[in-house]
Amino acid sequence: MGNLFQRFIYNVSVLAPLALIIAIVWYQQYCTIIIPAILLGVCIIFSFAVYFSFRYAKVHSEKIRINVTDIKPKDGWITVYVITYLIPFASIVLRDFNVVITGVLATLITVIMSFANTPIPNPLLFICGCHFYTVDAENGISDFIFISKRNLRNKNSIKSVKRLFEYLLLDIEENDDV
Repeated sequence: MGNLFQRFIYNVSVLAPLALIIAIVWYQQYCTIIIPAILLGVCIIFSFAVYFSFRYAKVHSEKIRINVTDIKPKDGWITVYVITYLIPFASIVLRDFNVVITGVLATLITVIMSFANTPIPNPLLFICGCHFYTVDAENGISDFIFISKRNLRNKNSIKSVKRLFEYLLLDIEENDDV
Protein backbone atom coordinates (compact mmCIF):
# COMPACT_ATOMS: atom_id res chain seq x y z
CA MET A 1 0.00 0.00 0.00
CA GLY A 2 3.06 2.17 -0.12
CA ASN A 3 2.25 3.75 -3.45
CA LEU A 4 0.63 7.13 -3.85
CA PHE A 5 -2.63 5.72 -5.27
CA GLN A 6 -3.22 3.52 -2.26
CA ARG A 7 -2.41 6.36 0.12
CA PHE A 8 -4.89 8.47 -1.83
CA ILE A 9 -7.55 5.75 -1.41
CA TYR A 10 -6.92 5.57 2.33
CA ASN A 11 -7.12 9.34 2.78
CA VAL A 12 -10.10 9.97 0.52
CA SER A 13 -12.11 7.15 2.12
CA VAL A 14 -12.15 9.18 5.33
CA LEU A 15 -14.76 11.31 3.55
CA ALA A 16 -17.23 8.42 3.01
CA PRO A 17 -19.25 8.98 6.22
CA LEU A 18 -19.34 12.70 5.44
CA ALA A 19 -20.76 11.99 1.97
CA LEU A 20 -23.41 9.77 3.56
CA ILE A 21 -24.46 12.45 6.06
CA ILE A 22 -24.64 15.11 3.34
CA ALA A 23 -26.75 12.76 1.20
CA ILE A 24 -29.22 12.25 4.04
CA VAL A 25 -29.43 15.97 4.84
CA TRP A 26 -29.80 16.87 1.16
CA TYR A 27 -32.63 14.39 0.69
CA GLN A 28 -34.44 15.62 3.81
CA GLN A 29 -34.14 19.28 2.83
CA TYR A 30 -34.78 19.10 -0.91
CA CYS A 31 -36.57 15.77 -1.46
CA THR A 32 -34.50 15.20 -4.59
CA ILE A 33 -32.72 11.96 -5.30
CA ILE A 34 -29.95 12.82 -7.80
CA ILE A 35 -27.40 14.45 -5.46
CA PRO A 36 -28.04 11.97 -2.60
CA ALA A 37 -27.69 9.05 -5.04
CA ILE A 38 -24.37 10.41 -6.31
CA LEU A 39 -23.11 10.94 -2.76
CA LEU A 40 -24.28 7.48 -1.71
CA GLY A 41 -22.46 6.04 -4.72
CA VAL A 42 -19.31 7.93 -3.72
CA CYS A 43 -19.64 6.57 -0.18
CA ILE A 44 -19.97 3.00 -1.48
CA ILE A 45 -17.05 3.40 -3.92
CA PHE A 46 -14.79 4.82 -1.18
CA SER A 47 -15.80 2.00 1.18
CA PHE A 48 -15.06 -0.76 -1.33
CA ALA A 49 -11.85 0.94 -2.45
CA VAL A 50 -10.40 1.09 1.06
CA TYR A 51 -11.51 -2.49 1.77
CA PHE A 52 -9.83 -3.91 -1.33
CA SER A 53 -6.79 -1.70 -0.84
CA PHE A 54 -6.29 -3.11 2.67
CA ARG A 55 -6.85 -6.66 1.47
CA TYR A 56 -4.17 -6.09 -1.16
CA ALA A 57 -1.81 -4.53 1.38
CA LYS A 58 -2.19 -7.40 3.83
CA VAL A 59 -1.03 -9.83 1.15
CA HIS A 60 1.60 -7.77 -0.67
CA SER A 61 3.20 -5.60 2.03
CA GLU A 62 6.41 -6.79 3.56
CA LYS A 63 6.37 -8.04 7.14
CA ILE A 64 8.78 -6.11 9.36
CA ARG A 65 9.92 -6.63 12.94
CA ILE A 66 9.38 -3.73 15.30
CA ASN A 67 10.50 -3.00 18.83
CA VAL A 68 7.76 -0.90 20.38
CA THR A 69 8.81 1.42 23.22
CA ASP A 70 5.38 2.93 23.88
CA ILE A 71 1.78 2.37 22.84
CA LYS A 72 -1.20 4.63 23.45
CA PRO A 73 -4.84 4.23 22.39
CA LYS A 74 -5.98 6.63 19.68
CA ASP A 75 -9.66 5.70 19.40
CA GLY A 76 -10.72 8.99 21.01
CA TRP A 77 -10.40 10.70 17.61
CA ILE A 78 -13.84 9.33 16.65
CA THR A 79 -15.48 11.83 19.01
CA VAL A 80 -13.61 14.70 17.38
CA TYR A 81 -14.49 13.34 13.93
CA VAL A 82 -18.21 13.20 14.74
CA ILE A 83 -18.27 16.64 16.33
CA THR A 84 -16.23 18.48 13.72
CA TYR A 85 -17.27 16.71 10.53
CA LEU A 86 -20.63 15.04 10.89
CA ILE A 87 -22.73 17.04 13.36
CA PRO A 88 -22.42 20.41 11.55
CA PHE A 89 -23.68 18.78 8.34
CA ALA A 90 -26.63 17.21 10.14
CA SER A 91 -28.26 20.63 10.55
CA ILE A 92 -26.76 22.80 7.81
CA VAL A 93 -28.98 24.39 5.23
CA LEU A 94 -27.50 23.76 1.80
CA ARG A 95 -29.35 26.43 -0.19
CA ASP A 96 -26.25 28.28 -1.35
CA PHE A 97 -24.26 25.13 -2.06
CA ASN A 98 -21.75 25.77 -4.84
CA VAL A 99 -20.71 22.46 -6.37
CA VAL A 100 -17.68 23.86 -8.24
CA ILE A 101 -16.13 25.62 -5.25
CA THR A 102 -16.83 22.65 -2.98
CA GLY A 103 -15.34 20.25 -5.53
CA VAL A 104 -12.19 22.34 -5.92
CA LEU A 105 -11.75 22.61 -2.14
CA ALA A 106 -12.37 18.88 -1.66
CA THR A 107 -9.85 18.05 -4.39
CA LEU A 108 -7.27 20.40 -2.88
CA ILE A 109 -7.72 18.92 0.60
CA THR A 110 -7.52 15.37 -0.78
CA VAL A 111 -4.31 16.09 -2.70
CA ILE A 112 -2.72 17.70 0.36
CA MET A 113 -3.77 14.74 2.55
CA SER A 114 -2.22 12.32 0.05
CA PHE A 115 1.21 13.94 0.35
CA ALA A 116 1.16 14.42 4.13
CA ASN A 117 3.27 12.08 6.23
CA THR A 118 0.73 11.99 9.03
CA PRO A 119 -2.09 9.53 8.36
CA ILE A 120 -5.37 10.08 10.09
CA PRO A 121 -7.44 7.26 11.56
CA ASN A 122 -10.09 6.06 9.15
CA PRO A 123 -13.74 5.96 10.33
CA LEU A 124 -14.56 3.11 7.92
CA LEU A 125 -11.96 0.92 9.60
CA PHE A 126 -13.31 1.95 13.01
CA ILE A 127 -16.79 0.84 11.91
CA CYS A 128 -15.26 -2.52 10.89
CA GLY A 129 -13.97 -3.01 14.44
CA CYS A 130 -10.41 -1.77 14.09
CA HIS A 131 -8.70 0.08 16.90
CA PHE A 132 -6.10 2.75 16.40
CA TYR A 133 -2.99 3.23 18.50
CA THR A 134 -0.07 5.60 18.55
CA VAL A 135 3.13 3.59 18.62
CA ASP A 136 6.69 4.72 19.30
CA ALA A 137 9.47 2.52 17.95
CA GLU A 138 12.95 1.82 19.23
CA ASN A 139 14.53 3.46 16.18
CA GLY A 140 13.48 6.89 17.48
CA ILE A 141 10.47 7.35 15.24
CA SER A 142 7.33 8.16 17.18
CA ASP A 143 3.64 8.59 16.49
CA PHE A 144 3.15 5.72 14.07
CA ILE A 145 -0.55 5.00 13.63
CA PHE A 146 -1.02 1.30 14.36
CA ILE A 147 -4.24 -0.41 13.21
CA SER A 148 -5.40 -3.59 14.91
CA LYS A 149 -8.58 -5.47 15.72
CA ARG A 150 -7.03 -6.55 19.01
CA ASN A 151 -7.44 -4.59 22.22
CA LEU A 152 -3.83 -3.92 23.12
CA ARG A 153 -2.57 -2.88 26.52
CA ASN A 154 0.99 -4.14 26.41
CA LYS A 155 3.69 -2.85 24.09
CA ASN A 156 5.29 -6.31 24.08
CA SER A 157 2.27 -7.81 22.30
CA ILE A 158 3.42 -6.18 19.05
CA LYS A 159 6.32 -8.01 17.42
CA SER A 160 5.72 -7.77 13.67
CA VAL A 161 3.74 -5.38 11.51
CA LYS A 162 3.11 -4.55 7.91
CA ARG A 163 4.01 -1.02 6.91
CA LEU A 164 1.27 0.33 4.70
CA PHE A 165 2.96 3.67 4.11
CA GLU A 166 4.93 6.20 6.12
CA TYR A 167 3.77 6.23 9.71
CA LEU A 168 0.87 3.77 9.13
CA LEU A 169 1.30 0.22 10.42
CA LEU A 170 -1.03 -2.77 10.28
CA ASP A 171 -1.20 -5.54 12.86
CA ILE A 172 -0.44 -8.91 11.32
CA GLU A 173 -0.85 -10.97 14.48
CA GLU A 174 -4.61 -10.73 14.29
CA ASN A 175 -6.80 -13.34 12.64
CA ASP A 176 -9.67 -11.18 11.43
CA ASP A 177 -9.90 -9.45 8.08
CA VAL A 178 -9.88 -5.66 7.90
